[in-house]
Amino acid sequence: MNAKDIFSGIAFWKKTEPTTTNKTVVNDPRAVSRQGGQWGQAYSLPYNGEKDLGEMGPAVNYWLDYDNLRTRSWQAYLDSDIAHTVLNKMTLWMIDEGLKLQANPMDELLETEGFSMDAEKFNDNVEARFKLWAESSFSSHDEMSNLNSLSKEAYKNAKIGGDVLVVLRLKDGDVNVQVIDAAHVKNPFVIPAKSKGNKIKHGIEKNKKGKHIAYHVQTDTFDFERILATNPQSGLEVAFLVYGGRFRIDNDRGMPAISTSLETLSKIDRYKEAAVGSAEERQKIAFAIEHEQFSTGESPLVGTLASAFDAGNSTTSDLPVDELGNQLANTISTTSNKNTYNMPLGSHLKSLESKNELYFKEFYSTNADIFCATMNIPPNVAFSLYHDSFSASRTATKDWEHTMIVERKDFSFQFYCKIYVFWLHIEILKQKVQAPGYLNAVSSKNRVVLQAYRNARFTGAMFPHIDPEKEVRAERLKLGATGADINLTTAERSTEVLNSGDLKSNQEQYAKELDRSKSLGIKTEDVAVTEVLDS
Repeated sequence: MNAKDIFSGIAFWKKTEPTTTNKTVVNDPRAVSRQGGQWGQAYSLPYNGEKDLGEMGPAVNYWLDYDNLRTRSWQAYLDSDIAHTVLNKMTLWMIDEGLKLQANPMDELLETEGFSMDAEKFNDNVEARFKLWAESSFSSHDEMSNLNSLSKEAYKNAKIGGDVLVVLRLKDGDVNVQVIDAAHVKNPFVIPAKSKGNKIKHGIEKNKKGKHIAYHVQTDTFDFERILATNPQSGLEVAFLVYGGRFRIDNDRGMPAISTSLETLSKIDRYKEAAVGSAEERQKIAFAIEHEQFSTGESPLVGTLASAFDAGNSTTSDLPVDELGNQLANTISTTSNKNTYNMPLGSHLKSLESKNELYFKEFYSTNADIFCATMNIPPNVAFSLYHDSFSASRTATKDWEHTMIVERKDFSFQFYCKIYVFWLHIEILKQKVQAPGYLNAVSSKNRVVLQAYRNARFTGAMFPHIDPEKEVRAERLKLGATGADINLTTAERSTEVLNSGDLKSNQEQYAKELDRSKSLGIKTEDVAVTEVLDS
């Protein structure tokens, strides 16, 4: 559309004279005339979000400078106490000590495919093995940490740096995980022959369909390692990116979660340092003497000042001393508690003060709250400030609970689930886990059976309710009288909520302790739970 087409409707405007409204001349053809002129045809204009020409400035089509964004984001993490606190608190709540596997094979679906299994036996075996592996050092590539520690590093680094590269390897028959800073994923100086026909951008090698084929990692100044994204034998993902944020669909690299707040964080930090610094400097000056025009200029403290002097004798140093014999420095005033000064004519003794500190908290807290909102975390959770009313605290709790559920599910899909799929595949090949029909499904590429076995979720401790009893009573009321006997949770779920370890281990330990109590002659009585709580 050219300018002629856009403004073609204006030619149909018939104007007899400039119209006036409240003695203001109106020459804009878009204005509706009440006195002279009439519309003949509506004109057309492209809408770009701007209603008044020039009010929004030029439209900017951003392209992401990943390297500088990553560098500035890590700089903000170190420089800004707000960013440091919020990101650490998010990692602590989201990942906790590491998310726990809850295997959930779809046994009913497997039966429709002609395979039967004992789901509970499968779950117990898989969950126990995965927990042992995740807590062991051989689950990490360098054998200096474990999967639970790596999960926290992957989450935090993805949020700050934009993305991280996760590589799954096999060593002595065991799966180990390596987390690589995405700053090392770069375009190689020389394109490998194996990459012929593929496109390499920002260190990611893709085929014509856009699928990730390999990642190029800089291991030294001029050395690169080409890491395949998919294992050729199993067809499973063995290298993948975990994202902290995404910009647009066609961007393959991640965007730091705090990208939109980098400039604000920097200015807030400078403001805080300036405010604290100025307050410190003012405290170094106890008071100042103001003289009016008719003042003699005499200092009211002249009688208490002592000047250092030296008669020039190199062997002696005759410095003035006070009544206790202590030497006085050049500009130190000897004062006592609650002194009274006889002020000279036209002189005033004034202490230095500033009201800037009075508004510091309001300014600082307001911007900190805005940053928390961009990170989807309530400020009271981020800064551990729990002094709101019950209604406000409950709203913040439910908001944060929903964020945790969504965020954990997204991270589990990107990180834990892909690791679990590869780990389970290896365990079944090693015949440590019995999965009828799994290997046949691999050879026949039956994705339904494979996904039915691989179905799982990862859970962690949730943010506690302000008043759990009220929450339970509210849910009971929703069920009505007919649902009074329906369980709202399980013993395993309650153990997770209370962060009380593993249910199976707790039950076994309690059984041993109960047998021990009976063997010692300790009587156990059946007491209703309500009686215990009421007491």
